[in-house]
Amino acid sequence: MSENLLEKRYGVGTTHKKDRVFAIAIGSLALVAFLVWALIFTIDDAQKISTRDVGFTVNNEFSTEVVFEVTREPGQKVMCDVQVLSQSYAVVGFKTIAVEPSGNRSVVVSTVVNTTELGTTGLVDSCR
Repeated sequence: MSENLLEKRYGVGTTHKKDRVFAIAIGSLALVAFLVWALIFTIDDAQKISTRDVGFTVNNEFSTEVVFEVTREPGQKVMCDVQVLSQSYAVVGFKTIAVEPSGNRSVVVSTVVNTTELGTTGLVDSCR
């Protein structure tokens, strides 16, 4: 039997071509969507701010020095909340400081926080 006769009888020929073109179009669209998604999350991750507590020094019952590291995009200004806690984990000192833009991605910041009573630990709470 000839292929023409089979195609006429079963309708095989042209639908396979249309199915193949449709599958390639859907696959290409899915690939482009994935690449856009990956690019958005890569850019979003690059702009995240992270902090690391370096240390603290209790100067007296009314002040504590807190040292921490901030990692952000170079040139980005960041506001950080620093707190001092008592032995019972109550906040006894709080301060918001501005970390000015610089050419470095990571900077170490030191600040003195006034306290209402003796603090036992100092840390950075959050940065934005």
